[in-house]
Amino acid sequence: MSAIKTVSFYPRDGVLNWVWHAVVVTVLLGWPVWAGQPRFALHLAIMVSLYACLAMSMNLVLRIGQLSLAHGALFGLGAYASAILSRDYGWSFPAAFLGAGVLTAALAVITGPIFMRIKGVHFALLTFALGEAVVLCFIEFHELFGGNNGFGQIPPLQDSLPIPEGRYGVYLMVVSFALLVYFVLRALYRREWGMVADSLHQNEQLVRSGGLNVLRFRVSVFVLSALIAGWTGSLYAHYQGYISPDSFGFWTAVNAVIMNVLGGVGALAGAVIGAAILIPLPELLRDLQQYQRLIYGLTLILLLLFMPQGLAGLWNKWRGARKEAA
Repeated sequence: MSAIKTVSFYPRDGVLNWVWHAVVVTVLLGWPVWAGQPRFALHLAIMVSLYACLAMSMNLVLRIGQLSLAHGALFGLGAYASAILSRDYGWSFPAAFLGAGVLTAALAVITGPIFMRIKGVHFALLTFALGEAVVLCFIEFHELFGGNNGFGQIPPLQDSLPIPEGRYGVYLMVVSFALLVYFVLRALYRREWGMVADSLHQNEQLVRSGGLNVLRFRVSVFVLSALIAGWTGSLYAHYQGYISPDSFGFWTAVNAVIMNVLGGVGALAGAVIGAAILIPLPELLRDLQQYQRLIYGLTLILLLLFMPQGLAGLWNKWRGARKEAA
């Protein structure tokens, strides 16, 4: 676990930084119009945005020095909760979306005080067991979740929201949510809250000596992380229209970890960068589909050995070298 570096990369905001963010937001919201709304590119952009949200929720837990293998299941719990509430009980998407978040957060509230007392490998194993138990419920409770046959006929977002038809409307909704998650977490990381989160991984005794209730803080991080994962699952379900247990297992959590390691755990943007690289890979490696997991595993090992701070770490080193040269 300690091989994953969580050095923070957050300088003070300047005018150029705000201009840069404004340009990025404008491009993200406007490129489909300029490009003629290409269907496949929109699908990839939607999936990248969704998994960027999942990776950012994982980043919260990684930043306090924990590794959660339950995030795939939390993602799935949000998806199934929203799908059931909207299809079977007639809830509108906003209500089902909120309900999905509340349910996943409630699970984190129940399990967090127990799990967050444990650190390292044992925490990872506990969350793995929790994730497998949740996925097993999706399979065994056939009448509620549909079992291995999956759960279909999920109402699309356009049924409840005044957004454009087709994938462009879904893209606007999903990328807006991703931007909201990014800027909210970025604001948290730049305040005392973020300093405490980083310090917990680096020197927990120092944090305790300051009088902070460490367990309560860890639980709050876990709950916030689960809330974001559940809301992301809700959007995923209503975009896909069909979900099955296979989409929410162990490898979903592992992929979220790889996205963070690839981009850099110490920078929130690293989770987004990792998703933008990892999600399109299956299309690029379509001819090597049977070797995808092997390639992912080797990639993770090489990153931990030679780039423990991810791509954000390389950027930070380059920027530091420029300052020294100046």
